[in-house]
This record gives sequence, C-alpha cells and structure tokens, in this order.
Amino acid sequence: MGNRGPGGYDPVQIFNSTSFNAFGKVEYASIFCSDDNYDVQRDETWRASSRGVCLVTRITATVKTPSGNIEAEPYTSSGTSFSQFAIIQVGVNRFQVTRVVSASRRK
Repeated sequence: MGNRGPGGYDPVQIFNSTSFNAFGKVEYASIFCSDDNYDVQRDETWRASSRGVCLVTRITATVKTPSGNIEAEPYTSSGTSFSQFAIIQVGVNRFQVTRVVSASRRK
C-alpha cells in the first residue's frame, strides 16, 4: 500500500468527511521525524509525501465553518503505525479526528 519504503510505514492519509475545509498537523514520536502540516478540502484526502519509520502520536484538525474555525478533538496515541485517518462531524459544530478501521464497503 502507498509509498512504503524498505522498513517504513505507509504515508499518513487523512480523509475529510465533513462539509467544510480543514487544516492541522500530524505529529510523530521521534525528534528525527518532521511533523507534517496539512490542508484538506471537504470530501478530499490529504496524503503525506513520505513517512519512513515514524510513529504517529497526534493528529490535530481545525475545521473552517461558517461559525468560525472549530478545533476538532485530536487523535492521540503513544505511537501508532496506522496510516489511515478521517476528520468526522460528531455533532453541531463538533468534530473529531479518528482512525479509519476499514475502508471497504459492505454490499
């Protein structure tokens, strides 16, 4: 999957399932890994250009709504190799960054 290098993880992907544009940051566990800033349009997926062996510790998102910018509840981990995440709406002006467990659709 993805642009995985030898011994590396798939690059992070963040799907914005909301009706609004969003931006944020992907934070990695090691000081040897550079954090990624991202900007993703509604119903689009942002993909990191590379990742190497960096574990994800936090993903933040700020959703640009007509009511103003709203901070989503971030995804946090002690360090995960998972690569697929989504920004979802969980209430009126409430958003969350979550891990995508499965991208397959049921018939």
